[in-house]
Amino acid sequence: MEENFNPVARTRANYYTPGSPVQFVCVELLKGELSGENAVCLTFKNISKVTLTALEIHFKCKGVDGIILCEDAFEYREIEVKPGESFGMDDAVFVTQKAITSVDVVLKNVYSGKKVVHLDAIKRVRLPAPRRLSPELEKALESRMNRTGLKYMPQVFENGWYCACGSFHPKEEDTVYCTECGCDRILLQNALNTLLQPGQKAAPAEQAPAAEATRVVSAAPQEEPTRIVASAPVQAEPTRVIPTARPAEPVGAPTSFAPPVEHTPAPEAEPTRVLDAATRASFLAMIEQESQVLQCFRVTGSYNFIIKVSCTDIDALEHLLTKMQKMGSTNTQIILNTQLDRNLAF
Repeated sequence: MEENFNPVARTRANYYTPGSPVQFVCVELLKGELSGENAVCLTFKNISKVTLTALEIHFKCKGVDGIILCEDAFEYREIEVKPGESFGMDDAVFVTQKAITSVDVVLKNVYSGKKVVHLDAIKRVRLPAPRRLSPELEKALESRMNRTGLKYMPQVFENGWYCACGSFHPKEEDTVYCTECGCDRILLQNALNTLLQPGQKAAPAEQAPAAEATRVVSAAPQEEPTRIVASAPVQAEPTRVIPTARPAEPVGAPTSFAPPVEHTPAPEAEPTRVLDAATRASFLAMIEQESQVLQCFRVTGSYNFIIKVSCTDIDALEHLLTKMQKMGSTNTQIILNTQLDRNLAF
C-alpha cells in the first residue's frame, strides 16, 4: 500500500565540491502519514553545460547521540538532467522509524553518457552561513524586487555567490541569475545598495556599508565534510515535528535543519575608501585596456572614481565588475534611460 510522506524539515548543504558538474543543494526530511517513518531525500542540481545521465554518491545517516543508522552508496541511474535542472528530490535514499539527526553526502562519480567525472578524491569546501537581513530590510527588499523569501544578505565569494533567497551558486555554474528565486544578482545588489543609502530605512543592527553588497569576500577554508542535521524531535505524533531554530554552529559541527539565527553587530559608519598610489595606477591602467569603459571621473566622497561603462549584457557587466572588485569594492547603478543629455559650452 502506498503512503504519503509530508515534508517536515529542510536544510541547504553548507559545503560544496569544487570542479563538480553537480551541486549538492539540500537535504529534506519527510514523515509518513500512516507509519510515521522518516524518509531522507537529497536534491542535486546540474551546474554543467551538458546533460547528465547518472550520479553515484555515498551517504551516512546518524540518529540521536551520533549513532550511525545507515551508511551506504546510492545511484541515480537512467536520468536525463539538462543544465540548470534539479533532481533526486523524489527519491528516498533511506527510510527508518528512528529519528534522523544528521546526513552526510559525498559525491563519487558523475556521468554524461560514456564520459565520467570522478569526484571522491576532491576535498569539499565548507561554506559560511548566509547573513540574515533585519525584518524591516527584508520586507523593503522583497517589495523592491517584487519577490518573497529574500531573507539574506547577497554575498560574493571566491567560490561563488549567495542570493538573497539563501541559495548558493558555485562559480562552476557561471551565472548571475538565481535558479531558485529568479533574481538577477547585480540588480539585487543594486536594490540593496539603494536601501542602505543614507536616508533609507533599515534596521541599524543589520545595516552594512553601501558598497559591501558587491564586495568580494575571501573563500571559507577547506574543511572536513559537513553533516547536515535534521532537528526532527522524537515524537509519537508525526504531524507535530517542528524544527527549532538554533544559533549557527562552529565549523566541523552539524548544521541544523532549521535556519540558523545570526545576530550581526551594527557596523561603524562607512569611511572614505582611499586607494594608495600604486593601486590607483594599476586600476587606471586596467580600465584603459577595457573598451567597455567610456568615462572615468576622480571624485570626492566614499569612493575614488565614478566609471561609466557600456556592456552588451549582464554577463559582460558581471565580468567587468569582477575585475574591478579585485582592487576594491564597487557600487553599481544601471542607466535605464536618458532624461537629459546637454553639452555644455565653455
